[in-house]
Amino acid sequence: MSKLKLNVITIVLVLTMAMVVAGPALAEQAEQIDVYEKEMLVKSLVFKIGVPYYVVNGQTPGVKMDVAPFIQSGRTFVPVRFLGNALGLDDSKITWDNGTNTATLAGSAATLQLTIGKAQISINGQNKAMDVAPLLASGRTFLPARYVAEGLGYQVGWDEAAQTVVCWPAGEPKPDVASAVNYLVSVVNPTLPQQPKGETLTTRAGYRIPIDTKLVIPKDINELGPGDPNKCELGFGIDLTKSELASQWNDASSILSQKINGQTVNEVMAYVKQKTDWKQVLVFQQWESNGKKIGVNSPGGSDGVQITVWYK
Repeated sequence: MSKLKLNVITIVLVLTMAMVVAGPALAEQAEQIDVYEKEMLVKSLVFKIGVPYYVVNGQTPGVKMDVAPFIQSGRTFVPVRFLGNALGLDDSKITWDNGTNTATLAGSAATLQLTIGKAQISINGQNKAMDVAPLLASGRTFLPARYVAEGLGYQVGWDEAAQTVVCWPAGEPKPDVASAVNYLVSVVNPTLPQQPKGETLTTRAGYRIPIDTKLVIPKDINELGPGDPNKCELGFGIDLTKSELASQWNDASSILSQKINGQTVNEVMAYVKQKTDWKQVLVFQQWESNGKKIGVNSPGGSDGVQITVWYK
């Protein structure tokens, strides 16, 4: 252990054990946060063809869907409930009539009705022709995203190269959604497990950590693992005061990839990389993978980003 460079950032080290205790409670709290303001349109929404996630207001990790959007007849189709939720409607505002195969979405400014197989959308009772019709696929109702979004007061953009649909409030400038697009791309291109370069130290929990890493490694790293009363097996930090952020991100990805699947590691690291300045805030987010829970957070004013892994 003596060879391992132990960097110290007070707030990050304090958070290591604080997150062990508070992690589950904070996760529950985070899940209850509503990204939509009552009666307000979302600022941005991004879907990517073939990716079962969407990103609202640039907040990652994205929201997982059980099916992915697809293109048919030149239009993007999204499952009705996920599309409605993404555009700011809760489930009580989205209804389905089995008798007529009609979906109703009740927005604050407009109520839409669309029927399976019928190339028509009703907006506040006024019918408008569409060039495609809602359809059933895999037992799910899919609606054409553009017509629904525009009916609820959004502008819609299509990026052919990235295969993404972007929605934002009509009349407002198109938002910068580059980080959301990068996140959705990373979800479908997960990193492969990486091997740490150079000499490493193996922790009691079996993680190999590069001796020369710039990451913040707590002195009690070898006390974490099987038998830990808080079920914590790994905790370390990103040091924002150092210039080698890319190196730290690579090391963090390498360490996590040893026991966590590539897609989850990509999601975790996409969130970690959102903070490059002490003023920025990363609200606690939690992922589950391979029987483990991974938590990330960093309060405003902190020069570090804390990453913690618990076993379930």
